[in-house]
This record gives sequence, C-alpha cells and structure tokens, in this order.
Amino acid sequence: MLESTDIELEEERLKQLDILAAERAMTPPDLLGHYSSGSFGFHEAVHTTSIVLDLVDDQLLHHPAIAGNSEWFRLAAKASESLFNLYQSMGAAQLAIRNTDEGKRPEDLNASNDD
Repeated sequence: MLESTDIELEEERLKQLDILAAERAMTPPDLLGHYSSGSFGFHEAVHTTSIVLDLVDDQLLHHPAIAGNSEWFRLAAKASESLFNLYQSMGAAQLAIRNTDEGKRPEDLNASNDD
C-alpha cells in the first residue's frame, strides 16, 4: 500500500508548484498570490473539492462492491474524510479573509464609488 512520508509529500508539492508556475509563465509566489483565498481560482479549488467529495461519497461509499469489502470501504471512507477536511480547511481560510473586512468602512476597503 502506498503511503508517502511528510518529506516526500513536501518535495512533491514544491515540485508541482514550480511546474504549475512555469506553465503559467509566473513565479511560484506570483502563482500563489493569484490563487490566494478570496480569488476566483481559490473558489474554483473549493468547488472542485466539494464535487470530488460528493463523488467519493455517492459513487464509492454507496457502491455495493466497496460496501461489501471492509478494507475498500475503509480506504474510501478515509478518502472522504480527507476531502471533507480539505474542504473545511479551505472554507476556514476563506472566512478568515472575510472576517478581517468586517466593520471597516467602504473607503478603508477601497470599495468606495467616489473615486
């Protein structure tokens, strides 16, 4: 069974970040800024996570072949839990951005139509 170490995962993440930035002719910091919490790209990732979570729950956990095998069901349930935790973590990041804007005047948010 495949299980990556934290070091292997971090190396893969950084490699993937470099590849994604190069594909978009950006630096990794610029890419991260473009897809930061609150951006359309961030929302796209949250939405995709929700769709994949629904697919795992509806198509795997409720499939007779998976439900009939305790090991497969356990693996599918772990995938569902991981996707749920990812969705919740991303949602919390999104809410943290919104909470910093609460109580500010429009001109403090650069949202005024007076310019």
